[in-house]
Amino acid sequence: MILDAPHRVEPGKPIPLLLLAKDADRFSCILHHVSVTVKSNAIHPTTHDLLKEPITIDAKFFSKVFQLERPQTEGWVECDTEFEIEIHGRRRTYRNDNYRTSSHRPLKIFLAATPLPALPGLHLGDAHLHSSFTDDQVEFGAPLKPSVELARSMGLSFFCVTDHSYDLDDRTDGFLHNDPALPKWRELQNQIDALNEANPNFAVIRGEEVSCRNAFGHNVHFLLYGHRNFIPGSGDSAERWFKTWSEHSIAEILANNVDGTAAYASHALEPISFLQRLFLDRSTWTDSDLALHGLTGMQFANGKRETGFRRGYEAWVKFLLKGKKLFTLAGTDAHGNFNRYRQILIPFFKIQESHDQLFGKMQTGIFCSQLTETAVVQSLLTGAAIATDGPVINLRVRNDSNPTSIGKTFRSDSAATRSVAIDLSVRSTPEFGGLATVQVFYGVLGAPSESLLAEFSEAQEFALNKIIQLHIDAISYVRAEIHTSPAGTRDSTSHFCFSNPIWFVPRA
Repeated sequence: MILDAPHRVEPGKPIPLLLLAKDADRFSCILHHVSVTVKSNAIHPTTHDLLKEPITIDAKFFSKVFQLERPQTEGWVECDTEFEIEIHGRRRTYRNDNYRTSSHRPLKIFLAATPLPALPGLHLGDAHLHSSFTDDQVEFGAPLKPSVELARSMGLSFFCVTDHSYDLDDRTDGFLHNDPALPKWRELQNQIDALNEANPNFAVIRGEEVSCRNAFGHNVHFLLYGHRNFIPGSGDSAERWFKTWSEHSIAEILANNVDGTAAYASHALEPISFLQRLFLDRSTWTDSDLALHGLTGMQFANGKRETGFRRGYEAWVKFLLKGKKLFTLAGTDAHGNFNRYRQILIPFFKIQESHDQLFGKMQTGIFCSQLTETAVVQSLLTGAAIATDGPVINLRVRNDSNPTSIGKTFRSDSAATRSVAIDLSVRSTPEFGGLATVQVFYGVLGAPSESLLAEFSEAQEFALNKIIQLHIDAISYVRAEIHTSPAGTRDSTSHFCFSNPIWFVPRA
């Protein structure tokens, strides 16, 4: 049993505290007491009793969201929760979770003074999330309904449910056995439909993280968005030891991909541990995989800025220069981690904790006029998106007859349109830092590297609007990125944003 909360809450919103109990169908209990003590440097500690009467918990996944009145302060606060449960007549009290080897530390929540940075038509969400339908020997996610509630409190407008293919074909009563009738997959589709019907201003995007074979036959993960037909992939499921051959290759999935489905390489170049390579035959995407026709894009922003982030960014730019229209997006790969990453490190012995890969810590921003599941998938499919962990950016070609936005191609139809003006719009807030570096890159297809078309530094500013002139003399693209100043940010680190490119084709 754990208590969780968003790592960030929008201005004016209460703090949602999520109580999650797992496997109570096997180990039922009575929840007698839940309280939380809120404290920060700016306020006196206050304790709130959250539970009015005992609750019997006997479901496989039980969740309840307590809405805590927002303290009269801003910035970081700590929520130290306490709960009492009864099992077989014995009562015990726990702090924040009842994992045996966890830290039991308080939850740290940032109460934002300003909303998330915004631009017209922009909607922010997490494009890589695991729900309670991911449930196996070592990991599980949170139920969808409370996930919507917590996402809204953070200022997000959508998330993409990308549960593991090897979990979605399981029986409902055990993750080591499959069911050809696919009851979990079907229930996931039903829940997503119901949530989208009940939440008109929020979109839950159906997806799947498919285990499949790369060019060398090793297991990698593949994000598919917007499809309703299950694709099996179980090579790295650990359901059958040393039987690690996945059902499909990347090329086979792309060859049979349904129109309207966005296909992204999942954490494409993130390093794989020795044990995962040995026992699960996991690996990374290869250059030949990323070059395949039909691949929409690649994810390298996966909740933390480490080796996989850097390698993925470099590969993305390399393929853009080669002429591959490869989009990018951002997500966190969160498995029910809203406030703190808590996951098994050594089975039965050790819990690993960190503040990486928290839900919503990295976001995809999509540009669309109406927020629906279909519109979000279409934006991912066409690259009308940015990848960010705070600041936001947009590019748009000024042209009366052919206005062109991120992800699209501008074709000059006359000598007059060989010179174009590009509107650049950038926004941040003190929470994410001033605009230390705003760069606009120009890439000519076949060139060894990009050139810098424009650069601005406004470290004390949080908004920037510029017009950039471009003469189109080759098949090329323009993209933009931001790196903020770490001074005064909520976590004392720099924050980033990458736009997808606009492509340019000169008149023949």
